[in-house]
Amino acid sequence: MAKVEQWGNICNCVNTCALTGAAAFFAGIPGAEIINNGPLWCYFYALRYLEHAKPDIGKFYHGTQPDNNAVIYGTEKFLLEELELRKKAATSSIMLIENSCSVSLIGDDIAGIARKANMPWPVVCFDSGGLLGNFCQGYSLVGVKCLQELKPTKKIPKKNKRINILGMSLGYFNDDNDLAEIKRLLTLAGYEIGACIGDGASVEEIMNLSSAEFNLVMHEELGLEIAKFLEVEYGMPYVSSGIPYGLEGTVNWLKSLPGYIPQNEIAIEVEKYRDKLFAATNEMRLVWGELWYDSIVVSGPSTMAVSLAEALRREWVDTGKLTVILQDIPINKHTSTEIDALLLTAENMEEVEKVLSSFASGLLMGSSSETVVLQRNKHAENTQICNISYPIADELLITDEPFMGLRGAAHMLQRLWNGKITMKVCR
Repeated sequence: MAKVEQWGNICNCVNTCALTGAAAFFAGIPGAEIINNGPLWCYFYALRYLEHAKPDIGKFYHGTQPDNNAVIYGTEKFLLEELELRKKAATSSIMLIENSCSVSLIGDDIAGIARKANMPWPVVCFDSGGLLGNFCQGYSLVGVKCLQELKPTKKIPKKNKRINILGMSLGYFNDDNDLAEIKRLLTLAGYEIGACIGDGASVEEIMNLSSAEFNLVMHEELGLEIAKFLEVEYGMPYVSSGIPYGLEGTVNWLKSLPGYIPQNEIAIEVEKYRDKLFAATNEMRLVWGELWYDSIVVSGPSTMAVSLAEALRREWVDTGKLTVILQDIPINKHTSTEIDALLLTAENMEEVEKVLSSFASGLLMGSSSETVVLQRNKHAENTQICNISYPIADELLITDEPFMGLRGAAHMLQRLWNGKITMKVCR
């Protein structure tokens, strides 16, 4: 049976729609304005999701709010009114106009409407919504469309060991801390950070992205198609080696980078963390026993879920069975000897629901969507829960600690141990 992502699988269970993903990409460009051409429901749906990571997004994310007559007469009137307001009220670097599902069906020429408005900055027009796909598809497609519109400069001298970072997004849980750790590690390893496309890079930086030696893809479901586009159009090679979780996982990830030369600073830091983690966890083992779970379920975006699951089994915990649930259809097939069962919500939804509804005890790493299923079946009190992806309704995380990299290895192990200790004490 073909893999099909249904609306219910995307928006009701584990993911959000392409409209949200497209908005997230542009929310990562300083000075960008976003116009949601659609009903208020779609506007607030995306706004609520993105404001967790960017509380001020309402200042530059706007809605046209067309009335019911727009189904017959189109949305040009409402869109032009909003564009005139933006022209008077803001100085933007770039603008995204995204149609929601219902407006996309009307068939308005939003690119033509934008030209009619004669906006003073580049405008990218995009039909999105759940009918197009999920968050990562919206992010990826609009990322390519943005590059096609901007047409970055091609004839720029390459800078040795300069890297563009692709496939990071504020729409992912703890993204800002993870990105800071990735940049820190790359700088320690002797690389220069170029454009972080879709997560901090300005329009000017995007225009000069071809000066990088290669592109580094983090989350494949977000950045791989963008990397392929840049390889074809700009002759830029890319590397994609998963996500660096754990101490050894981070070291191996660094070794996979082109031109990587081992650095004393990194070796010293790895040994420091290795000694520190061994001493701390050894004491915990003597008091509380091994970090063992009969069963573990990891649910999240595909690159994150697979990479995190591998770090769990190789470095952090012991388990009888490790099940991974992917929230999207991965571009490349994931194979791992560490994972016992790999499920896709797009094609295995019944099996996913069965796994979660029968999960009586162990470790769940996912979002509040999975936690709700356990609570409904009265299994949450016997399960250790560690949030790794949105939506999150049962945890506040406001520190600067990452999940990725060397600092993230300590932070994640700390979360796992503290969760285990809390479970034992509460019992």
